[in-house]
Amino acid sequence: MTSPTPTLVTAPNFREAGGHATADGRKVRTGLVYRSDGLGSVDAADAVTLVRLGIALVIDLRSDTERDREPDLIPEGAELLVADVMGRQNDELFGEVFADPDRAGELLGGTAGRELMCEVYRRFVSTEGARTAYRDVFARMAAVEAPTVFHCSQGKDRTGWTSAVLLTLLGVPRATIVEDYLASTEHLKSKNSEILRHIAERGFDPAHLKPVFDVHEDYLNTAFTTAEREYGSVEGYAREGLGLSDAQIERLRERLLTT
Repeated sequence: MTSPTPTLVTAPNFREAGGHATADGRKVRTGLVYRSDGLGSVDAADAVTLVRLGIALVIDLRSDTERDREPDLIPEGAELLVADVMGRQNDELFGEVFADPDRAGELLGGTAGRELMCEVYRRFVSTEGARTAYRDVFARMAAVEAPTVFHCSQGKDRTGWTSAVLLTLLGVPRATIVEDYLASTEHLKSKNSEILRHIAERGFDPAHLKPVFDVHEDYLNTAFTTAEREYGSVEGYAREGLGLSDAQIERLRERLLTT
């Protein structure tokens, strides 16, 4: 389980990325890396909390469209790194879905919604743009000393894969990683309920769109399976797919693991 962290009321999926035990008996340090949903609606109280936590680097995994629609409110003195994982694919995959209730039903009815999300996770690993973005993320995290937060819109998919790769490189067992990933369900429960209510008011059937807002183990397993099939392991994906050096991976471990 994740260690308790100050709750951001206006970013409910903000939480520690650390606190987990590794397979060799060490622990991922707390207070250095956080994961979150979007920071575009952070209120004054939560902004104070981010400053108090010492957040000095914000990594934004969202597309241009998402950033334009809701720019991050960056903590005072913090640096912003944009690492656009999906690029135009995000609009291509979801643009039609959110534009027309009838089209959403056609595209997401039955098992199609979950199949679409599995394809998204497959692309996290298989597309060049995503690999470039994730290389920038981990290279920067290996170099920075101060506390960092990485996030997308909901803090569950692009953010979830970031956390899964990071924790795998640090030696956290897969079962713990999956448990941490699935914790977004509870963190986002109220927020997603409100989003789906608004969607229903626009004529959409929430059941069609619910898979897009959910987290499921098969989503994450699709990314793991793709990485292991194409690169032999998640570490192989980090080295060969992302181009991280041995020194960068070792630096992540030195910085983020207790001895």
